[in-house]
Amino acid sequence: MSVERASGRGFIWFSLLLATLLQVMPLPQLLQGWRPDWVLLVAAYWVLTMPHRFNILSACLVGVLLDILVGGTLGVRGLGMSICAYLIALQYQKLRHFSVIQQMLVIASLSVLLHLVVYWAEYLNNPGVRIDWEYLQPALVSPLLWPWVFWMLGRVRRSFKIR
Repeated sequence: MSVERASGRGFIWFSLLLATLLQVMPLPQLLQGWRPDWVLLVAAYWVLTMPHRFNILSACLVGVLLDILVGGTLGVRGLGMSICAYLIALQYQKLRHFSVIQQMLVIASLSVLLHLVVYWAEYLNNPGVRIDWEYLQPALVSPLLWPWVFWMLGRVRRSFKIR
């Protein structure tokens, strides 16, 4: 294994760790509902640009780590992240050529899907859980950050020559 591949894999996991920390970082109560899906954004970028290095199993592991950190039902976010990674990996060649607006719509759809899967699994575990529109607020914020995340990670990927 070359040093270049090892450093690339390390950076991928470092970026996901950073996204996970941003995902669980405390925010004021007013902004808590508007927290973007940082882990979804970063995982979507790596699945889209490097599906041979970051795949469905990797997304599941990141989702399980997120479950542990937020104290949710173990495996729920892993399932949601796996489904999202699968849908991206299924059409990654087409998605790469979409315009930024189209990619933002895909990210919004994936964010809604992720939150609905998490809600569904949490509801099966505790039927008293109810959903309101604030639960889907991250689906409005995450697509707005997608161009910035895509540009930033792409720039870093090219500067470190991660392939």
